[in-house]
Amino acid sequence: MNIPILYQDDAIVVVNKPAGVPTHPDEAGEVGGFDVVSLLKTQLDVSYLGVHHRLDREVSGALVFAIQPSANAGLARIFEGRQAEKEYVAIVQGLLPRRAGLIEQPLLAAGNGRWRIARPGEAGSQAARTRYRVETVGPGQEYSLVRLHLETGRTHQLRLHLAHLGCPIIGDPLYGKPSVAHFPRILLHAVRLAFLHPLTGQPLSVQTTLPRLFNQAAEGKPLPEIALAARLLDGSLTSLKPNNQAGLAGLISLAAERRLPLADSTTTTAYRLINGAGDGLPGITLDRFGPVLVLNCYDSSLTAEHPALKTLTTEIDRQWPGWTLYAKFRPRQLSNLASQKVAEPVAPLLPLAGKVQPEVSIVENSLIYLIRPGEGLSPGLFLDMREVRSRLSGWVVGKTVLNCFSYTGAFGLVATRYGASRALNLDAGRKGLEWSILNYRANELIPDDFDFVEGDVFDWLGRFERRGQTFDLVILDPPSYSTVKKTRWSAEKNYDELARLAAKVVAPQGMLLACTNHAGILRRNFRQMVLNGLAEAGRSYEVVGYYHEPGLDFPRPVDSEGYLKVLAVRLDQVKEPKTGSI
Repeated sequence: MNIPILYQDDAIVVVNKPAGVPTHPDEAGEVGGFDVVSLLKTQLDVSYLGVHHRLDREVSGALVFAIQPSANAGLARIFEGRQAEKEYVAIVQGLLPRRAGLIEQPLLAAGNGRWRIARPGEAGSQAARTRYRVETVGPGQEYSLVRLHLETGRTHQLRLHLAHLGCPIIGDPLYGKPSVAHFPRILLHAVRLAFLHPLTGQPLSVQTTLPRLFNQAAEGKPLPEIALAARLLDGSLTSLKPNNQAGLAGLISLAAERRLPLADSTTTTAYRLINGAGDGLPGITLDRFGPVLVLNCYDSSLTAEHPALKTLTTEIDRQWPGWTLYAKFRPRQLSNLASQKVAEPVAPLLPLAGKVQPEVSIVENSLIYLIRPGEGLSPGLFLDMREVRSRLSGWVVGKTVLNCFSYTGAFGLVATRYGASRALNLDAGRKGLEWSILNYRANELIPDDFDFVEGDVFDWLGRFERRGQTFDLVILDPPSYSTVKKTRWSAEKNYDELARLAAKVVAPQGMLLACTNHAGILRRNFRQMVLNGLAEAGRSYEVVGYYHEPGLDFPRPVDSEGYLKVLAVRLDQVKEPKTGSI
């Protein structure tokens, strides 16, 4: 994934930050290399970036960094001294009280990442000034396009000031009204950045192009996707009417625009295009696997015969013309797939549109994976683990790796490709292991039959412990529910026991990577379950990172913490003694 560059010289770089990518890693390490700073360092092949300018995760637009330390002090003075001119555009709900004006309301931290308007003279408050000008008003005064100039740069300043005037930014999950807060992205874009160059002193003004929705608003056109997203908040795509088609097309187009940083990549050709309610389209997801799309329908009323599916298929083809489209009609209980008679209507072998493609090759982080889009509910690769697999590549050099619940061997493939001394893939299904071997061969790796073991993970972890066999890295990525022989498994009830067994076979100073996609387990509860298992195994630990699904193509709905939880823990880590005066 590349970050679009607007201006670059030897000293500074100005980029057009995509919505959904944070400026820098958070303190909890959840981003871990997939923020603008980390991505840009790789893209520019530099080890240093000076950060004095930030945009919220879901805000897009112009963002500047120092490339050379010599420019850092000057850039710091510019932003700390409020010498940079920062211009934004926003689409807000309703009509502002005046066409132009100055909002001068102090702000105060309110806890939990929120701020509020402070009372005059309130202790701890920060002065905040915003100038605004209404550029266009939408039909029926449903929205206004507003140009904004920051005279101060306080946290959430624009969002709070506009909400204070009764016109919150559409898509603002913290300060918006319920009818617009659940829009797929906050409609705020940093359109222009002007300042004196920190080394030469020459004036520099960098302007971005407006995203599609902002251009529509600038022309005063209707924005039917906003109305449809509000309607679908508690509804279903099966309620679509003919007059909703433009709104549906708009939401699909907005989802495609969000993924543009991935769209032209030659090193990754598989990612999520629509992520349900996170893209304003509850009940469905749409995944890209190279030239093939896979539509997952979680809404039981959205059947193959329903007219809404035809409408949806038409709009998907309009956005990605000529691509093959397969569908999966997912039941509430995966155990319903016990017979082929049930499985065929759930996972049809033939596509809804396009030519039949039983198997395709895709690329993720330059590795090849074989995908079978019409075969079962999973085509062969879990896309939400893309960033985890990328992190893994830096952890495995010279290490022994145990890949439990290996399925088609993606983690084992990454480990082998990036220098693990051994990667043992363990799974209860022979079919997945055979698929894994084909993935290895597609990457010109020679698979060793001893590294693909069929069996019950719980049984094998016990065997390894009895043998005294340990691994430098153990990966746990189990299904949420399963039954192997007479053993019933539930992540919600049994993950602590799984973590305990795995901890017994992690080598000293080794790492455990514990994963679950069970949406019903809270993040804090999953973390505690894993750590409880480590404590029961008598292992001390250090948390390396706690990760979730990729923010760019797996946007989370408002008030959702996401479903994917990946906890990286180093065991028996020797910590540095604390120093300081007593």
